[in-house]
Formats: sequence, structure tokens, C-alpha cells
Amino acid sequence: MNAIPTPLKPTDHLLDAVATELAWSEARKRSLQRTLQALFREHLLNRDQLITEGAGSWLPLWSQQGVLRFEGLSLGRIGDCRLTGSVSYYPTGERPQPVTHAAALLACVAPSLPGRGEDLQRLVHELDNSLANDVLCLAYRRTWAQSLRAELGGADAYFIAALRRAGHANPALLLEQWGTLGHPWHPTFKTKLGLSADEVLALSPEFQPTLRVPLAAIRADKARTTFAAGDGDYAAWFAHHFPASAQRWEAALARLGERAADWLPLPLHPFQARKVIPRKFAAEIAHGDLLLLDGVGLDATPTMSFRTVVPAGSPALPHLKLPVSLRLTSVQRTVSPKSTVMGPRITRLLAAILEREHGFGGTLDIVREDVGLHYIDPQDDDDRARHLAILYRANPMAKADRGRFPVPVGALFAESPFSGRPLATELVALAHGDHAAGAVAYFGRHARTVLTALLSAYLVYGIAFEAHQQNSFIMLDDGYAPVQLLARDFGDLRIHGPTLRRAGLALDAYRAGFTVYDDDEPVRDKLLHAVLLCHLSELALLLAHAYGHPEHHFWDVLRRTMDDVFADLRARVHERRWQAEREALLAHDWPAKSFLRMRLLDTSDDVHGTMPNPLA
Repeated sequence: MNAIPTPLKPTDHLLDAVATELAWSEARKRSLQRTLQALFREHLLNRDQLITEGAGSWLPLWSQQGVLRFEGLSLGRIGDCRLTGSVSYYPTGERPQPVTHAAALLACVAPSLPGRGEDLQRLVHELDNSLANDVLCLAYRRTWAQSLRAELGGADAYFIAALRRAGHANPALLLEQWGTLGHPWHPTFKTKLGLSADEVLALSPEFQPTLRVPLAAIRADKARTTFAAGDGDYAAWFAHHFPASAQRWEAALARLGERAADWLPLPLHPFQARKVIPRKFAAEIAHGDLLLLDGVGLDATPTMSFRTVVPAGSPALPHLKLPVSLRLTSVQRTVSPKSTVMGPRITRLLAAILEREHGFGGTLDIVREDVGLHYIDPQDDDDRARHLAILYRANPMAKADRGRFPVPVGALFAESPFSGRPLATELVALAHGDHAAGAVAYFGRHARTVLTALLSAYLVYGIAFEAHQQNSFIMLDDGYAPVQLLARDFGDLRIHGPTLRRAGLALDAYRAGFTVYDDDEPVRDKLLHAVLLCHLSELALLLAHAYGHPEHHFWDVLRRTMDDVFADLRARVHERRWQAEREALLAHDWPAKSFLRMRLLDTSDDVHGTMPNPLA
């Protein structure tokens, strides 16, 4: 057994020392819990071998003749892990060693893990990086929470209600940034490889930064543009939405003796402009196909998605989804040519369906992806072109009105800066009363809204949205009840081709094997993982634990609601498909995405295991 490593600390002087020390303790616990959860969920540790005595549990590690001891460990129906106490490792014949963070845990179980030694060391580095970044996040949130209480506290007992009534310019954006706590299943949920601590603070949404987004110029015949509305004039569209920036851009071109008509404006993420473009596209710059203009840009701030930014924090202007050639969480967050083409095409298809279906009773709407642009690589190399692209997405706040208010689902899992309890409990209290029965009632309304929207799209049209916590907004009515799902990000939306064609519709795929599938399994897997597991199941668990209420009450609600929605849709779905999908969702085992195995194998391709169906 190797010595348990000590993780690297972040640059503590960047934030208040006391807040950093408290954050360090909390971040260690979060990192340890999520890694332990992944080990059990992905069957890298065998939960059947746990020996539990009172509050303590023992797990023999046969390959290294040692034992792990857990205090306050519980494992739930979907492999969710709760850990309220300490973890210790007992090597045979040696003194026990405390296990306080994820890298230490991996060192204990290393002989049981797949991959090579260098893969494990790379994963340890990613976990340490995630931990250091989480410390920065948690330390900053303490001061930020104090500021929010001072600004909004007083008349309202609930943060969401106070924010809704305060006249804030863009409350959905504030909630996105406040809710940036990382993917609930990822052990490396805060990994940002390639950034210093200063850069993490300067670029990440959880620190509310203002970014200066440079405007480059790309030769018009070297880029492909796609519009949801069909044909369009990209330069005119950009000038309409960003007139001041377009004027400065044209003036910069004129100073270089260039005609604006020969070029297209291309916003770049500031990291990309400094660190990637000058090197990766040096040939294009040298040949005069790409111009990096001095002093031309626009101010923006990031959303829950690091690479998607909001110009001037506006509640109306389009969001900019920009490539960032960094490994964030687990993959490089670039913008593929496929996304820039298919985003607008899918938007057009979805808009037609929503019009035909009246939004499935008003339960579903979308955040449109109206315009995409990508560089045309001379070798048709999409892996290179994805570093020089942009996708323009509608602003979610544009859907708000006096009666409806968008809340990012991911923010519901963050603690309220007023009470320290999950924000979801505020919606429970506002809509139904702050008690267990209210939590069950709220969850039933939330689940009914989401499943009516997304099962209708899936069963009738074969469309599986990637509507996990980050990609979903829940629209609240005047009484804070959920009435509509607002879905965004169509980059990994999947469609069952035969079902779409049966509905009399078609979608021209960017390339065979992407987006549209003849097999139903990859489409169903997307719905199961994103919607049923990462969204609805996680919300059920959050509410059960927040109110100390037995989980089965929430699982029962989810199953009944799915049964009801299936029954409502039966007449509209081919009988064989209806029966097969009902069995798959309500009776058969579910696929479970294996994030830890993916990192150990160093792949961005999905790796799936299985889990018992929590609704069976």
C-alpha cells in the first residue's frame, strides 16, 4: 500500500483565510463523498460485501488484505451515497490511517481499479485540481451569501421570493451562478485543468466575473453559418443584436484597410484568444484568413456553463456558447461544427413540434439556438474546427413575464443564502408549506410537469432531451408552482428516427451516426440518465433528506406520475413501442453512466453500467 497522498492546496491568500479553512474542510468531504459514491455505483467497490454494525460499516479489500471503515455510511436505490462520519483504512498488521479526501481513498483501493498506473495518477491529479477549485468556490460563497442577505434580506423570508420581487436585472443568471456547484455524479466535478487559481477566479461563473470577450474577424468564405430561420445574413444579424460592438469591429477593419463585407465577426472566449488561437490557428492568421483585432470586444459574464456567456449580463441579448480548449469536469468544452449546424436545425424542428402540440399542454418550451458559425477547415478536420466556432442561444429571461419566472433546476440543489437549506425547500414552502407533505406535493407537481413535457416528446416524436439540472429551467407561476420545463442545449439531444418519421417529420443529420438513431437504446439511455436520474431522482433524494421523510414516498410519486403520463399518451403511440418503453422505464434495469471508469480509461465516450430500477 502506497502512502496516502496529501492533496495540493489552492492559493489561500486569494480569499479570506478563515473562510478558506472552513471551505477546505467542506470541500474534502464533498470530494470524498462523490468519489466513494462513484466507486460503489460503478461496482468498483462491492456494496454486497459491506458489514454494518450500528453506525459503522466495514468493507474488506481482499486484493490488498486491508479493510475500510465508514462511520455513518448509507447507500440508496440509485447508488447514492450519504456519509456523515469519517473513513479509515486498516492495513493488515498496521495502525489505521484516516482517509480524508478522494485521492487518499483511491490510493487505498488502487489494486481494485481498472486502467494503468499512469491513468490512476492522472485521475488523482484531476481530483486534486477539483478539490482545490471547490475550496475557492466554497470560500467565496460565504462572503457572497453575506452580500446577498444584506442586499435582499428583510421583508422576504425566502431568497427566491426576494429575488423575484427585487427588480434584479437578470435573476435567472444570478441563480445560475449561485447554483454552480458541479455535476452531482462526477467525482471531478470542479476540475479545470490548465487554469491557475487566479484564472479560475477570473473566468468561472461561481465568482461572478466580468469577461472581456474579444471580437476577431474571419474571412466570410472560410466560415459556415446556419440559421434556425433558414437563410440569413450573419453580419447583419450580429449588427442588429450588438450594434456598438459591430461598429467598433467595422472601424478596426477599416483601420487595417479591409472591407467589412469580406469578413464575419467572431467572438472568442478570452482564454481561447490568449492561449489557443494564436498557436492552433497560426497558419490562418499568417495567411490573412483570421484577424485578431486589438481593443475590440464586448463585456460578458458566464452562466452555469463555463463556456456560455451573457453579454453585459443582459436579460434579453443572446447567450454566446464559445469554445474553450480546456478539460472542464471530464472533457474539452469546445463547440463542434455539428453543434453549430444541428443546433439551429433542431431548433427549427422543435419549434414546429411545439406549435403543433401547443407545447404539450404548455408544459414544454425551449431555449432556441438560432445561429451557429464554425471555421471551415481545409482538411475537413472537425476536431480542429471545433476550437474556432460559436453558437448563439436565446436568453432564458426572455421567457419571463409577470406570471412566470424561470429558475435553473441546478440552483434548486444549492443552499439558500438566507437559510442555508436547499433552495428547493423554498419552493416547497412557498407553494405547499414547509413540511414533508408539502415536499411530496411539490415533487409531484414538478415531476408531472417534467414528464408530461419530456415523455410526450420522447414517446410521440422520439426526442430525448438532455434535460439534466444544468440544461433545465423550471418555470414557476405566481404561486411558485412549477408549470413548464424550459429545455436548453441540444448538443447531445438524441432522436429515434423511426418514431420521428412515423410522426411525419424528418431531420437532416450533420453526419450519419449523430443525433438521429435507428436503434432506440441510445436515445432511451439519454432520457434515463439526464432526466430520470440526474434530474428527477436527484430532486426526490434532495427533498427526502431535507425533510427527513422516507424516500419511498417520492419514488411512489414518480412511479405513479410516469404511469399516468404513459396512460395519457397511449392512444398516440404505436402499441409495441408504448409497451416496450413502459417496460424499459418502469420494470427493467436502468443504465448508469460510469464517470469514474471513463476517467480511468481516459475516454470521453460514454461508458455505462446498470443499476436496479428504483421504480420496479
